[in-house]
Amino acid sequence: MVVVAGSAVVVNQASAGQKTLNPKKWYVLVNRNSGKVLDNRASATKDGAKVVQSSRHGGANQQWRFIESGDGYYRLQNRNSGKVLDDLGWSKAAGSAIVQWKDLNGTNQQFKLAKSPDGYVRLVNRFSGMAVGVENATKANGGDIVQNRDRGRANQQWKLVAAGSTGDAGNSGSTPTPSPPPAKGSSTTRFMGSDKVFIGGSMTDASANAAPFDVRYAYIHSQPAPSSAAYTASRCKDEWSGWWGCWGGNTTAPGSQVTWSHAQAAKATYRGKSRPQKYLWTWYSLRDLGDAAGEGDGPGEVKAINRRDLLTRYLNDYRFFLQKIGKSHDMIDLEPDFWGFARSLGNLHQVPAQVSGANPTDCGKQENSAAGLAQCLIHMAHKYAPNAAVGLHLSCFDWESNLHKCVKDYADLGARKADFLVTDVSDRDAGWYAQPAHGGRDTFWTDKKAAASLKFWKTMAESVGKPVVLWQIPVGNMAQNNTPGHFKDDKVDWFFAHMDKVANAHIAGLLFGAGWTEQTTPETDGGNLIRKTIAYRASGGTALK
Repeated sequence: MVVVAGSAVVVNQASAGQKTLNPKKWYVLVNRNSGKVLDNRASATKDGAKVVQSSRHGGANQQWRFIESGDGYYRLQNRNSGKVLDDLGWSKAAGSAIVQWKDLNGTNQQFKLAKSPDGYVRLVNRFSGMAVGVENATKANGGDIVQNRDRGRANQQWKLVAAGSTGDAGNSGSTPTPSPPPAKGSSTTRFMGSDKVFIGGSMTDASANAAPFDVRYAYIHSQPAPSSAAYTASRCKDEWSGWWGCWGGNTTAPGSQVTWSHAQAAKATYRGKSRPQKYLWTWYSLRDLGDAAGEGDGPGEVKAINRRDLLTRYLNDYRFFLQKIGKSHDMIDLEPDFWGFARSLGNLHQVPAQVSGANPTDCGKQENSAAGLAQCLIHMAHKYAPNAAVGLHLSCFDWESNLHKCVKDYADLGARKADFLVTDVSDRDAGWYAQPAHGGRDTFWTDKKAAASLKFWKTMAESVGKPVVLWQIPVGNMAQNNTPGHFKDDKVDWFFAHMDKVANAHIAGLLFGAGWTEQTTPETDGGNLIRKTIAYRASGGTALK
């Protein structure tokens, strides 16, 4: 369960009639079969180092701390290395290794303490469902720690003894145990003030008022203001019209794109009654910074962030945007695609960016890297738009082949400091892509494709402890005729028919809209999205998980 209240993850307190599991204390884990203890072999500090059993000597490499991950799961952190227990390679194979790894809070690093007799517990991995045990039930020092099917055998049972105590495997009652998770159906999960999966999209005012939509979204997509004078001017100038802040023309104040949209959303109605909506802004301006650098998008954007002059203008523009949001309860989607381009260059801590020099006031202590830029943007959002939720766009173009790298990279970007992740489903209708002129691609969904995507989103949500918002979901209707504005797609129907699976993947919202011209919209889909949204709300909605 990913539980978000503001920007904090809510965790359970552990207590079940016995001694409380104290997350500030260190424990020794004694194996019931061998009497040996869980040991970070040779006090190793590298990722992937083996975990074994050894005779107890009281060293820091045999001490473990329990860090709560929510929903009754914990990460086990070694006192010597600072690493946590990890199901190596996200394996579900019986007999695969349990090692230590950098704490990414992935589900493969989370364990439930399942009760066993006489005060022992079994450590059951959240991702694999397998229990941690000593390989082949050996009693020898150096026996490898592996995962296997949870059969409750003695080599899979552990007693938690406070480090420094003389308690041993025979002292029942010394083992702290966690409280059970909430009863099925109960939930304290909330995001943006709601405990239900929200529905919204990119649409006209008329469509927004035709169904009980929760959220609307729009892009902020241009080069920075051509002059710093634009930030304090009372009216826009004609020569500033290419800048997002003056899209409203020379009769409006700079930034009115944001304030006007807030006013429209606040006036939303449904069936004659007021029903204010929230806004999600897709901040998509590094694409334009690449143009300003004369490099274009893709790698050009990554080069642009290492130019102090350009990044200074960019961060000044971003600050102005956040100030226009002010105290509104908006959502901000940070930079689609860009993080994927940066990831392609390797370690995000080593992709250079002039962060501290470009904005010493807000980000002077941040690392001068792409990772530092991400954390700068998150920090600025929380500072200047304190009621807004900020999310990193999930751009893992290689997720099907390299999920572990995606998890690591978003940990490096500081995604746990954000409030959510956001990702697009497809920028165009499947019927458009299917035409030979557009590549003849098959992007229609099957249950298999959907299951793979949901698993990816769920893994990423659990890796950072934040929910995911799905954005830019095609609006195409299977009853359409595959002409401009009327292309087929099956995703609206699939999502509304599988809302339990959506919630189980820790998805907080579904936002429908096109990312390209000619696509089906809520105004041209024959009313399908509007009807589905009305029916969804009439059913009571689906609880977040």
